[in-house]
Amino acid sequence: MKNVYIGLLCLIIGSHSFSQELIYSDDFENGTANWTLTGQWGLATAQAYNGTYSLADSPSGQYTNAQTTYATLDSTFDLSASLDANLYFQCKYDIENGFDYCYVEASANNGTSWTTTYTINGEGNLGNWSDFNINIGGFVGNSQVKVRFRFYTDAGYQADGIFIDSLRITKDSVDNAPPLIIHEPDIHYEGQIDTNYRIVTITDISGVASALLYYSVDGGTFQTLSPIDTSGDDYTYAIPPQEAGAYVDYYIEAVDSSAQSNSAFSQFYKYNHGNYIKYEQGVVSFITSYSSTSFNTGTAMRMTLDGLTTITSAFIGNYTDVNNTNDSMEFHVWADDNGAPGSDLITPIMVFPAATLLEPHLITRIDLRPYENDLDSLIGDVWVGFEATGGNVWLGQTTPGTSNRVRNYNGSTWSTETDDYHFRIITDTMIIPPVAEFTIDASGDPSIVFLDSSENNPTSWHWDFGDGDTSIIQNPTHSYDIGAYNVCLTVENAAGSDELCKGLIVSNGPPNAFFTYTTSNDPVVQFTDLSTQNPTTWEWDFGDSDTALSQNPLHNFLDTGTFEVCLTVTNTFGSDSHCESVNIFNRRPDAFFVYSIFLDTAVTFTDLSGFDPTSWHWDFDYNGDTSILQNPGYLYPKSGGTFDVCLIATNDYGSSIPYCDEVEIEDLTVGIEDINTNGVSLSPNPAQHYTTVTTDVKYSDLSYRILSVDGSLISSKRIGSSNSFQINLSDISAGIYFIELLNSDKPFSKTPLIVTE
Repeated sequence: MKNVYIGLLCLIIGSHSFSQELIYSDDFENGTANWTLTGQWGLATAQAYNGTYSLADSPSGQYTNAQTTYATLDSTFDLSASLDANLYFQCKYDIENGFDYCYVEASANNGTSWTTTYTINGEGNLGNWSDFNINIGGFVGNSQVKVRFRFYTDAGYQADGIFIDSLRITKDSVDNAPPLIIHEPDIHYEGQIDTNYRIVTITDISGVASALLYYSVDGGTFQTLSPIDTSGDDYTYAIPPQEAGAYVDYYIEAVDSSAQSNSAFSQFYKYNHGNYIKYEQGVVSFITSYSSTSFNTGTAMRMTLDGLTTITSAFIGNYTDVNNTNDSMEFHVWADDNGAPGSDLITPIMVFPAATLLEPHLITRIDLRPYENDLDSLIGDVWVGFEATGGNVWLGQTTPGTSNRVRNYNGSTWSTETDDYHFRIITDTMIIPPVAEFTIDASGDPSIVFLDSSENNPTSWHWDFGDGDTSIIQNPTHSYDIGAYNVCLTVENAAGSDELCKGLIVSNGPPNAFFTYTTSNDPVVQFTDLSTQNPTTWEWDFGDSDTALSQNPLHNFLDTGTFEVCLTVTNTFGSDSHCESVNIFNRRPDAFFVYSIFLDTAVTFTDLSGFDPTSWHWDFDYNGDTSILQNPGYLYPKSGGTFDVCLIATNDYGSSIPYCDEVEIEDLTVGIEDINTNGVSLSPNPAQHYTTVTTDVKYSDLSYRILSVDGSLISSKRIGSSNSFQINLSDISAGIYFIELLNSDKPFSKTPLIVTE
């Protein structure tokens, strides 16, 4: 059964001045010659208020299903000089409640367009005649005013229809009529996600002095809005944004500019604020019932969320009448499971349908804001519906269906339903996955500007410039080398991501730095520039504080180690740098030594220099004495002191930095030249070719041994009976030694000897 919007206006019954003039009267006793009738309209004798006849939509009995028929008064009325007008008639009616209607309509332009001034609907009103007084003052000021009755029936039910008698039309020279307020909101609480604009047509022959809209949110205090725009008789109001799911009531008050200050109030209108999702237009073809004892125990409709959002309200298009009563239903929100309802997203809610006998198609509204935590951040398909846990639950349906979104439940499985049932939801603002898009500005080639033009509010950007570089800013600028590149942009927000790639050809560009090197003559390295795109200048940094400006420099590294060598090249379009790590293994020595002091003034020096020195130069810091031995010995004077001994080591790559260390010698009263150990003396000492050994006692079986400082035997000889003898040192290397004397192979003296070159 079709559910057509009922544009009820208040039935205006007012007192009028005696300036009222009757301009048309018809009791239908003389027939219907003044009327153009379609369908079953004609004269009826079964009901009459005056006389024998009345005008009826179906004089012979019940009206026909699926019809729209008209009874149009042929006369036009000149109300151009009038200030008020009224339509009076007597009426009995039996019209299917909520499905079939008789509309009282008026036209200001000889029938070109029509406005519904009243809607008659309801069953069982055949007992007494009802007196209708419908103000049509909103049509005065026009010279071709017409009236008609439009009768609409659906396909499902028949009744006796409507009877009209004693019809009169009057005009008035005094404005006793309030403004005519015409407003047709969307049905079933439909609103918008942002500002809700409401256009209201307000007409009055005297003009409109004021027109205010009053609204309240979730039953709160009413607030007042003035129109934001007026165009002719159309007044536009802007109800400000509310939270998604908020329930807004509003009505309009208008006062005319006449001396009487006639005022009118519209009916109350209602909508739910938010993003409203529906898949049918509210047309009811039939009704269907669900119950716990029938084959169908539940039903659901698939709702597609195109972006990330929160469901805040749901609607179910229930129906009721005296023969089709409702019981409670268990409301569900299900996740999608391969095209059918799956697991519950919220704990099911018991809901009683909102439809009443006066409003049989009143849609059931379910506030889901208390379940925000469960219904937040949803995207894709979800299902809303119910299960009948007790008696019947009646639904309006549209046949044939077109959405392929309805499923029926038999208690264990879901099946496809081809009709559309009236389920709707409200969501918060949807965060829709972005759609990547960008433009390329190559006017500054090789510096390219990328401009993001992606849709649906991305929150992050990732650019891949196709040359190994990336960026996360929205509109980057990037410099390229000459070549062809594939540039890709990936955009993302909370609902998803998208990628787009475009080709790019770069004709100009800064140089691309690169070089090679050879270490075959380490530590002298040859560098060769291999940079591309025609550099005009070169700057080398060898990593050892030295630089060069030539294209292919030769550089001598003075140290071993790893050096970060960088080349920066430049041309008209910019510059580029490239670095390489160069390992140097060959270098001049690092001088180093240690020393040991023996018997107070004799010192041995041990070379520990690194990097393979081949020659040495020692400075003993006394009398200008030096040595070129690797490990020399030196006898300092008996006077002692502090001596700064320095070593310079040399190899094929150069000489080391001098290494110096202080040697401290005690002040001795006897020098080493005069050392007498158990009456034994050596002279000369230091010695080069020979030294003479003298004892103060003549021994009968004298012998000697020459020992190194570590106690190793260098040579030995038996002398016999003597107190003085000479030792040949020609075959002994320079250094410090000990002369050990023995008598009858028993040692009795050990005296140090320094052998020089």
